[in-house]
Amino acid sequence: MTIFFRCFFWVCMFPILCSTETYGNAYKYSSTQPIHIQADKMIAQPQKQYVEFQGNVRVQQDNMHLLADHLFVHMASSKKISSMNRDSVQKINATGHVKISWTDYQVEADSAVYIANENKLVISGDNARLYQGKNTISGSTITLHMNTEQIEIESKKGEQVEAVYEFSEDDIKSFNNQRNSNH
Repeated sequence: MTIFFRCFFWVCMFPILCSTETYGNAYKYSSTQPIHIQADKMIAQPQKQYVEFQGNVRVQQDNMHLLADHLFVHMASSKKISSMNRDSVQKINATGHVKISWTDYQVEADSAVYIANENKLVISGDNARLYQGKNTISGSTITLHMNTEQIEIESKKGEQVEAVYEFSEDDIKSFNNQRNSNH
């Protein structure tokens, strides 16, 4: 049972996977709430420095939700099992029908990889999508650099990335008011 709880705490770094917000400073999600993880099966390999959740993986913390077929948490190999904590996470991989949502943001992809030392989230797949409300960006790979709030979207050879932005009536009124006040 102790191994289970130690392994469970390994995934406490998981909020970083979803503790960012896209499209500007929306990446500042932070919560001290507990993380609830459900899956059909959990495999902890302390000697190999990873924890794996298999089948119907569901993760929830506050308003952040993640669904995936598999979730792998890779730990730093220099850490001892007794000293594992959220700073020990090297990488988190979510694979298979990945959906992540928090506040007004959603991700849909075949995979999502959080790389801790770069504070970077890479979502990829045949049609990886990042939504904010009605706005959408899509490509084969979307990289979110959380420190700089930069987003890179790449497509497969022969294809293009796509961005769809919908403006509300308030956005249009604000734009028109600014334009009229400048004349």
